[in-house]
Amino acid sequence: MRNESSSLKSTNWILFVVVGISAHAALCGPLLSQTPAFSVNPGKMEVEVNAGTEKTVAFEITASSAPVPERARIIISPTDWSILEDGSLTFSQPSLSTVQSATPWVSSSPAAFTLESARTQVVRLTVTVPEKTPPGVYRTGLFVQERPSAAPPQPGLRVINVRVRYVFLLYVLVPPVASNSELVSVEVDVNKGPPRLVCEMNNDGNRHARPLIFWSVQADGVDAKTIRGKLESTVLLPGAKMREAHSLEHLALVPGHYKASVLVDFQDGRPQQAMSRDFDIFSTTPPETKAAVVEQPRL
Repeated sequence: MRNESSSLKSTNWILFVVVGISAHAALCGPLLSQTPAFSVNPGKMEVEVNAGTEKTVAFEITASSAPVPERARIIISPTDWSILEDGSLTFSQPSLSTVQSATPWVSSSPAAFTLESARTQVVRLTVTVPEKTPPGVYRTGLFVQERPSAAPPQPGLRVINVRVRYVFLLYVLVPPVASNSELVSVEVDVNKGPPRLVCEMNNDGNRHARPLIFWSVQADGVDAKTIRGKLESTVLLPGAKMREAHSLEHLALVPGHYKASVLVDFQDGRPQQAMSRDFDIFSTTPPETKAAVVEQPRL
């Protein structure tokens, strides 16, 4: 079993923040929140379960401390999810027709509870994999969100209600599984806006991959400086194709000829794969024009 911190490209998977302010114009008292902020740890997890067996795992929801005691009603609801070809995450209502969904196999306890400031609630997930399930990686998600308090604010208080929804991602691995990922192409898109490094990758295996991309950009010339970097690509799901773009705007490349090189480690025990691509940065400054001189007629 593999636990990981809640991150996709170093983000904390905060999906939605909806802010509503309940304040009367005549009120000028202190501004307080009614519910505590909370976090989910870990944000995603991988668990291996053989067909015809079950396994229980857990994650934690922790409320931050507050100068005034607060409490929130936390609701946990299942969701199906997938990753589009451009690397963006998409969610959908649970359905038996969803490909590689583990949602029907997972039960959570508790599914709703009250969380107080500086307290932690453990949520247990029981994963029951049906017999004769084909090997592969199946996935589900759990939305963790709070229900707004129904209690009215105290007289003289202005209240801000902040609703935050997290998602916990669960990968269920039914063995045997193996990634078979390939770097298909590399290009630098300079046609629309700042240059973008575009990597196309395929995964023909039945296990997801987590590509690490080591890149470099070098200008023409013997003494030209090479700029290097490293980034974590979005998860490459089994049987998926991904064409993900990464901005190079921060490099502030001046007009000229360059070479971009990419080395991808799919972290699946296979050799790293490399490609390179030449590209040009053109000046975006419009050519200087001279105003036409019009001879005025003599009066």
